[in-house]
Amino acid sequence: MKKIIFIIVFLFSSSSILLSAPKKITTEGDFKEIYNSIVKIHAVMPADARTAKSLGTERLGSGVVIDDSHILTIGYLVIEAESIVIDLPDGKQVPAELVGYDHSTGFGIIKPVLSKKLKGLKIGNSDEVKQDENLYILPSLNMGMPSLTKMVSRRPFVGWWEYFLDKPIYTYPMNESFAGTALINEYGEILGIGSLYVADAIFPGTISPGNLFVPINELKPILNDLIKKGKRTKNVKPYMGLTSDDSAGLVRIRRVNEGGPAAKAGILANDIILSVNNQPISNMEDFYKTVWSLGGPGSNLNIEVQRSDQKMKFQLTTIDRNNYFVKPKYY
Repeated sequence: MKKIIFIIVFLFSSSSILLSAPKKITTEGDFKEIYNSIVKIHAVMPADARTAKSLGTERLGSGVVIDDSHILTIGYLVIEAESIVIDLPDGKQVPAELVGYDHSTGFGIIKPVLSKKLKGLKIGNSDEVKQDENLYILPSLNMGMPSLTKMVSRRPFVGWWEYFLDKPIYTYPMNESFAGTALINEYGEILGIGSLYVADAIFPGTISPGNLFVPINELKPILNDLIKKGKRTKNVKPYMGLTSDDSAGLVRIRRVNEGGPAAKAGILANDIILSVNNQPISNMEDFYKTVWSLGGPGSNLNIEVQRSDQKMKFQLTTIDRNNYFVKPKYY
């Protein structure tokens, strides 16, 4: 209790909240209610998990309850997990299972294995967030301190793991406990889920360490599918199984994932992507969008690369990334 009171005093002393605002978070009790919907997540992955080398076999983060039984988090915390344990607000630890995962957004949804009545927070509208409004990054209190923050940018993000977001929410200053953490507005609504640390939150190339949040509006069209079917059923992105980089002004393959489509096709690390189905490639965003425009999983790609001083062509058949992961084994 003392810990929560201290946090509330800290947040109020750092903000310009109008205490008379009728529907905003204004009291210690309001924050306590929000924390009743915040959980800690501890997941363990098998050694043969596809993501074990890049993300490790043990992952810690936070999640936020969105209804009476489901918890929203960032998917890399729980994908391929052989065990998931959540710390509930009442101090109890309970096992959980992965309900749904979406690679295109990065969202993951879990739920307790045992029947447990949870209290969800309201899902807000991430399209309406303004740069001058106060926002809160609220990790589980067992994971780290909350912080007051501001949205400082809405620009595209391209990830080397075949990932693209059109309008993520960049916040400043940084909170170190961002993984799976809810971004909350002054009305106690969820605006996003924490995914990354970024060095240049305010503007590309500037020194402004902050966080990247996946906007909650990205969840709305796929939520029902994630809960009922475990994955999205529309606009499924094809997966090539490679890691790329365009920092040198061209798209260079940095890693080819073992057993993935690119490896089977014969593409190697350090190959430079020249074209896909005769369409020239100039950067990673261009690369991904070109591939995704050619069809979903199962689409055939003709990829031209430069390897040393040779130009070579490969045929690659994409897959559904969900079929590439190690399937979880639960209780």
